[in-house]
Amino acid sequence: MNKAQLPPDTTLYPVPVVLITCGHGEQTNIFTVNRIASCNAEPPMICISVRPGRASHALIQEGGEFVVNFPGSEMERVTDFVGATTMPKTDKWGETGLTPVAGVYVKPPLLVECPVNLECRVVQQVKLASHSLFVAEVLLIHADPAVLNIHQEVDFDRVQGGLPYRSAVVRERPVANFRLETLRAQVHAWRKQKHTDV
Repeated sequence: MNKAQLPPDTTLYPVPVVLITCGHGEQTNIFTVNRIASCNAEPPMICISVRPGRASHALIQEGGEFVVNFPGSEMERVTDFVGATTMPKTDKWGETGLTPVAGVYVKPPLLVECPVNLECRVVQQVKLASHSLFVAEVLLIHADPAVLNIHQEVDFDRVQGGLPYRSAVVRERPVANFRLETLRAQVHAWRKQKHTDV
């Protein structure tokens, strides 16, 4: 066998990129997560990892709820922008023009622009070396009818343009690698196009 031997990292393939909403009222936030997985079947549960220093960590810890929003590929720059900015310094709602709508069981809002949303309630928190793992029960799925198959199940292959995925090491992408003004311009262009398409 002629394979390179590499130091351990968090390589996974593929890795979904999702938008998480948490908190409520004036303290509602959106952030990007690529550390997410299905972790239980009955009841259905997912888990996400969040750094304790992030504003969203405290919001999830206090509220015990969050919503997983699956963006389409046309929202890739939105996920980059939301992931490269912080709640206290940036009005993510104003910059992106994302539309919050009330959930049924949880206080954090769903994002209208995302074809699939999962309302989740935290059932366990595990402290890890760099992150907290929030294990949450999926209480309700909201899905655009266009992404449902004949069995009325979500089929992500039916999402126009597919979903944004990253096939690489799962790590914090250094904010310095992003030119925020370029991202902001791309997000504003997406927001303008969104309103044109309506």
